[in-house]
Amino acid sequence: MKEFLQHLKDHYHYTESTLVEKEKQVLLWKDLCSRKQSFDKIGTTELLKMIALQQKKYELITVNNQIKTIEQYFDYLQLTGKRKDHPLKNFRIKTPKRLLITGFLTEEELQDIEEEFKERKYKKGQYTLFGKRNQVIVSLIIYQGLSSGCLRELTIQDIDLEKGLIRVPQATENRLKERVLPLEASQILELYKYLNKTRAELLQISKTVQETDKLFILSEKTRFSSITSQIRKQINIESLQLIRNSRINLWLKQYNLREVQYKSGFRYLRSLEYFNQTELENLKQEIEKYLK
Repeated sequence: MKEFLQHLKDHYHYTESTLVEKEKQVLLWKDLCSRKQSFDKIGTTELLKMIALQQKKYELITVNNQIKTIEQYFDYLQLTGKRKDHPLKNFRIKTPKRLLITGFLTEEELQDIEEEFKERKYKKGQYTLFGKRNQVIVSLIIYQGLSSGCLRELTIQDIDLEKGLIRVPQATENRLKERVLPLEASQILELYKYLNKTRAELLQISKTVQETDKLFILSEKTRFSSITSQIRKQINIESLQLIRNSRINLWLKQYNLREVQYKSGFRYLRSLEYFNQTELENLKQEIEKYLK
């Protein structure tokens, strides 16, 4: 298992939390095998039965996320010569239109959103470039909890790939303070590709912008809100602010209030009171479900 996780780290540059989750997924599927079965040698028919079983327990987006991990596992077995065929190549369950996402999201749900967004198919040409740009934007909201205002103000000088840091500029419209946050390992490679290739190509096709130090290039007729609105519709989420709020809510479970205040960019500590109240209300609603 350690070799497989190292393979994922080397090829996909996943975060440690993602690697932990993928290890759990493989072990979960291995536990579905009978004593007579070897998961590494299992066939497509048996795997389809497992998928049907998982569909009864989990949401489709979660099952598809598990299937992707299992596909990567068999890719690894093929690559290392431990298996010749691939029993689950490019298999996904077609998901119906997802319900609008509301309420705080868990770490797993945030990662599901990122994985699903990365797997989106785009038309060739500039649409592929827009898709890669939007992936960078989504990851910065998911992992650093950036607001639309902060994202719009980012410059190429704010990214320090060597140190793995991002300087988040202040956002005047919602009075968020400047701060410096660490980047995830997966983001460093993603941002390197964006800065050295994708952004340069976007600048070339822009008819109104000759040169700018903004990280995300906008033409005279394009507002940043139109980009975030498109992303919101693709994710089918109530608001991108919900993703930022979910990251802050997760930080509150990991860091002290002052650290979360800094990471979030809030000027006042009382701004975090909303999250405690919302979490208590969500808990109350969950309890009431069982009491009815």
